[in-house]
Amino acid sequence: MNEVRFSRQVKEVKFGTWSLDPKKQCIYDGSIERELEPLLFRLLCYFIINNEQIITRQDLVDDVWCQKYVDDNAINRAMSELRKILKSDMQKGIVVKTHYRKGYSFFLEPEIIYHPDLSEEPLQVAAKQPKMKDPLPSKKTKTMRSKGFVLLASVLTIIVVGYFFTSHYSVQESQLPIKTKNIEEKVLSWVPGRYTNLRLSFNKKLLAFSFAPQGTKYYSLVVKELGGGYERRLGEEGVNYYPLGWSTDSSILYYRAKTDVTCQIWQIKADFSEGNRMLFECNMRGLVSGSGVGKDRIIYSKSGYRNRDELAALTSRDLKTGQEFQISSPNLNSYGDQFLTYIPEKEVLLFERRQYDTNELYMTDPDGGNQIKLLESSSRIWSVNYDVESDLLLWFDNVKNIVFGYSLSKRKLVKKEKLNTSQSYAIFQFLSQNEILMVSYPFVSYIYTLDPDKGAMSADIQLSAGSISPIKFKQGYMVLTTQGSDRVVTQVDNNGNSHVLEIPPGDIRSIRYHEKDDLLLVHYRRSIEIYRYSDLSLVDSIEVSSGIISAEFLNHSEVGYVVLDEHKVNSSSYKYSLKSKKNVPIPTLNTLWIGGLDDNTLISLSSNDTILLYEMNTGKTLQEFDLPKARYRHSIAVGDSYIYHSDGARVYRIDPSKKGNAEEIYSIDTAKYVIKDISYTVHNDALWMNVIEVNENQLLDIKITDEVK
Repeated sequence: MNEVRFSRQVKEVKFGTWSLDPKKQCIYDGSIERELEPLLFRLLCYFIINNEQIITRQDLVDDVWCQKYVDDNAINRAMSELRKILKSDMQKGIVVKTHYRKGYSFFLEPEIIYHPDLSEEPLQVAAKQPKMKDPLPSKKTKTMRSKGFVLLASVLTIIVVGYFFTSHYSVQESQLPIKTKNIEEKVLSWVPGRYTNLRLSFNKKLLAFSFAPQGTKYYSLVVKELGGGYERRLGEEGVNYYPLGWSTDSSILYYRAKTDVTCQIWQIKADFSEGNRMLFECNMRGLVSGSGVGKDRIIYSKSGYRNRDELAALTSRDLKTGQEFQISSPNLNSYGDQFLTYIPEKEVLLFERRQYDTNELYMTDPDGGNQIKLLESSSRIWSVNYDVESDLLLWFDNVKNIVFGYSLSKRKLVKKEKLNTSQSYAIFQFLSQNEILMVSYPFVSYIYTLDPDKGAMSADIQLSAGSISPIKFKQGYMVLTTQGSDRVVTQVDNNGNSHVLEIPPGDIRSIRYHEKDDLLLVHYRRSIEIYRYSDLSLVDSIEVSSGIISAEFLNHSEVGYVVLDEHKVNSSSYKYSLKSKKNVPIPTLNTLWIGGLDDNTLISLSSNDTILLYEMNTGKTLQEFDLPKARYRHSIAVGDSYIYHSDGARVYRIDPSKKGNAEEIYSIDTAKYVIKDISYTVHNDALWMNVIEVNENQLLDIKITDEVK
């Protein structure tokens, strides 16, 4: 790996007035002790080990961040934080020097102190061979340089070879053929109600989940013994209980207790006998899964990173001291990092990095070092389990009903099995590579019409399972449905009858309809196609080299769209003329979505949860509106000169001609419903909502059997 760290024989490193303890990852100047978060620790070690050379910003990207690209602002922030932490009343001079347009260097002379019984071993540094010099000796041990050189060269060679077989190896999931397998399905609980949030203990003997009995509103916490079936339950009126994860010895369950106004993380003994205590407060959104790591430490995903509602980062918390530090640094134009699982046998954790145009599976150590991208997926990776016997990471694509197996030893995808069933599933946990605990799919999608002035909602139609990106127009509805491994455009009439339109299937992300000109916009991952709806003739197409985040009709003759750059860090906005066939860049920043308010005004939703209005021709910013915190996700619609916004629980209306806060016009029962998307229908001047309802389902045991011939 492109990673630097001192090996176990180094006791301390002295520089200036500071003494670095590599084991505790802290520095001490005789009066002040400061703990370094993982990124700053790696930076400091890297500068010390390479103290006789200038370190470029690209060196830092390659060897400290271990990524293909890192935003310059992230490097600037990290260097600023490192300089701050290295300053004290006793250490006032320069520690890290900046070389204009070249890079950085370590300014002081470091002294390495070894443990007495390990001092004959050379220092091991895991970094790229070309830029590494001999390991730093202390002034007392400089004569050891020639003695340890041969052994050091061997160690570095092994490390470098290993690097090229690990951190650079990731695969696309589409490269493996699919096998179809039969299944046997068994109900694990016959109690009617809603089951969700499955969390399997590390010893795979206990299953924790949330359960709302039939006719009740709130979820209780249940722990089920998989051997005998005995269940323990914790519940209270007015509180929703959700399992977070287990301690590595499976003796303690961490869980979230959430009311309408509070969110807290608690722990309890697995047998519910004792130890039920509150650990810390949490934010209302996110923090879905986590895990104990070692003693008195948990790692979890924490939303609100950089004050952005839909951006999460991995966080490590010391349960004794309450201290937290961030162990991942997602780019700001993404949904961030979602914790998946911890593997005690290998001391690594898995997380999903949700980019706007793809999903990435990562592996890292508990301190956030040695990050390796294992795989890119077009589908969400909701959860992962590790099977020790087969050395496989296992997960399930519940849209396509496909089981994936990734070999950690071979570093490649080796298993892709489609379940031979018409049943739909949701949350899952793998007991083994051929046995899965699941809940049947509990979500039903509806389209509702909302009268913005009266705040009255009426049901239109129920959509089929798995339908996404629905739109409403005068002929009925259009949705995206799954057909094989692709998505297709499906039209649904008012009676629920449907047929697939003759539009090329593929990785379609969304569809839009311009009623006045009878145009249908089909947004693929890397292209946009415009069709005449009446005869489905192709009117125009736009091709790009990277992922398209969103696409909308700005007016009758222009399309607005947002493209993520190849490094998945920055986005660019464009408007395309259907008349002149020309693209014009739009000067917006950190944009997720762009639309047209009227013929002269553009509107955008930025990744920092802000709505901005721009003058169409000049790009001048006219107004800015901060959005309320999202309960689910931000969705924007424009109609009748108003801006409509949903946070997943409420619908707001903004009048751009007036200054003031957004007006709340509707709220939904969040115990059972979520507003996924909103849009505006021109033909009846109404707002429609794609609403997800959570219904009763079942807890199931699925066994994968023989292959379908």
